[in-house]
Amino acid sequence: MASHTPDRWLSKAGLASRGEVLEWVAQGRLTLGAESLRPERPVSSPPLGRPGDVRRLPPFFLDGVLLVPPPPILLCFNKPRGVLVTLSDPEGRPVVEDFLQKTPWSDRSFGRIRPLGRLDAASAGLLLLTNYPEPWSHFLSPEGGVRRRYRVKIRPGLRSEDRTLFLSGKAGEGAGYRRVEVEIEREGPKSSWLLISLVEGKNREIRNVLAFHGYEVLHLIRLAFGPFLLGDLKPGEISCITEEAKKAGVVWERWESAPSP
Repeated sequence: MASHTPDRWLSKAGLASRGEVLEWVAQGRLTLGAESLRPERPVSSPPLGRPGDVRRLPPFFLDGVLLVPPPPILLCFNKPRGVLVTLSDPEGRPVVEDFLQKTPWSDRSFGRIRPLGRLDAASAGLLLLTNYPEPWSHFLSPEGGVRRRYRVKIRPGLRSEDRTLFLSGKAGEGAGYRRVEVEIEREGPKSSWLLISLVEGKNREIRNVLAFHGYEVLHLIRLAFGPFLLGDLKPGEISCITEEAKKAGVVWERWESAPSP
């Protein structure tokens, strides 16, 4: 029988962030059946009474309404440059949530949809969003071996003395990174467009590698993350790729609500 604090339960079941749940508890809005809750109190899940891979959520109520685990979804967002990969910003800068609110998936029945991984504000392109982030920890980890692909504009143009090193895949080694695959898409004396792929995906990895060799990144656009492609999705658009994820072998945990006591 599993036992977690309320914030852990509802985060795992795709319904809210842990911070949001703690606020609900402090405000007296969240109950277990008719019982009030303390944030540190462990809550056990009732047994299913049958075999299978379904997980049962204890009967939590928010403002008297039973919280029901949402169906898992995966969304593809073409993040425009300048948008922060967060759900809110105290300075009022554009964030992912601003675009999500314009879609059908902003409805509360889909739970809390959050970004998978990050893209810094100056970068653009493919960003994955889901209401169940936990199964994706290996996918996001630098040790997971999942390939990312980017289109990058650098200044100055790729120098002749760097060409062999970059095309050999060893440009990242001096900067402390693993293999970085580079193809030249278009080049000139003042700037070049490169196609770069890597599997580590550490914070600012491409920018750090290029800066180590004396290049400035003018544009950085993520084109692919594992089997998921940006395709022809326009900047600011969001599409549902849940079925594509299932075909790619992604398996989500199945959840249901326990009956009210």
